[in-house]
Amino acid sequence: MSATSTLVRPSLAVSMMPSPAQIRSGRRALHLNSAFIAMLSISSYLALVFAPVGLLLRMLFAVVLAVSCVAIATNVMHDGNHGAYSAGRRRNRLAGWSSDLLGASSYLWRFKHNHLHHGNTNVVGFDTDIDQTPFARLAPQQPWKSWYRYQHIYMWPLYGFLTLQWYVASDYQTLRSKRVGTHALPENPRARDIVVIVLGKAVHASWALVLPMFFHPWWQVLAFYIAISWVVGFLLANMFQLAHCVDEAAFFTTDADRRGSMFELHQLRTTVDIRCNVPMLQPFVHWIMGGLDYQIEHHLAPKLPSTTLHLAAPKLEAACLEQGIEYHVHPSITSAIRSHARWLREMGRRPA
Repeated sequence: MSATSTLVRPSLAVSMMPSPAQIRSGRRALHLNSAFIAMLSISSYLALVFAPVGLLLRMLFAVVLAVSCVAIATNVMHDGNHGAYSAGRRRNRLAGWSSDLLGASSYLWRFKHNHLHHGNTNVVGFDTDIDQTPFARLAPQQPWKSWYRYQHIYMWPLYGFLTLQWYVASDYQTLRSKRVGTHALPENPRARDIVVIVLGKAVHASWALVLPMFFHPWWQVLAFYIAISWVVGFLLANMFQLAHCVDEAAFFTTDADRRGSMFELHQLRTTVDIRCNVPMLQPFVHWIMGGLDYQIEHHLAPKLPSTTLHLAAPKLEAACLEQGIEYHVHPSITSAIRSHARWLREMGRRPA
């Protein structure tokens, strides 16, 4: 990266911004997409719980429900909690609360994701998304343990337990300690916040576990719940890892210059876009990722609706080319997966 690129004028985020009309159109598309996802998730859930069908069809309904839950997280929850779903705060909070329906507190997620991750992407000690101690080492600045030699093997199945961890452990631990990792919550949760968190957990348990147990043996319900949760967690974890924990991305210590004029450059150094080079699969990949195949654009303008990020990408790429700034893109899904696999293996080796 050239020395002249340390101060970028004009702002890259401004140069890539869609027009106000495109943003309004993007929000309408987001709302229509939400209606489709709601229909898909409700119908697959009702079929899974109530339809008198055999195991194979029930497994098919479970797969559709898992995909629907991922789409809720990426297309509804994520936009809502970033304030990108609507121009109104209440609608954004309502969309964000879909996270609670999936078992994870939106209140705690906003601090962990919006503040710690987005404000300090790939900064060891701040970005808790890259802190997988004691299971894995994801950054060269993190300490090494002997079992990390095998993390390129065992981490793939462990990724699937992300959502279960949110539901049964991490949210409660955060509430008890009032910290995410070593970082104190910006304010003590109010009684209302705690009630909303607990209510969300109860609603999730009601539809995902309690109601199905009235119609099916408890062990079958539990088996399907764990399987669906694993698929959801695996897909969501990989969407993050392929954008940040790869050999094209940089990692920094807490003294990294990442504020003011350096913010955009920091995001470009630590984030990688993903392209799907199979035309038939591209619409599905873009949909299930909720536009986060354009992760760089999202990090530069998190309040942009995810349905407009593809409009910003060509402008940003052109601006980076003009100003001599590196713009990292995985040319395919397989190349992104290989990059993450290489990074896991590299970080698992004993440091020199």
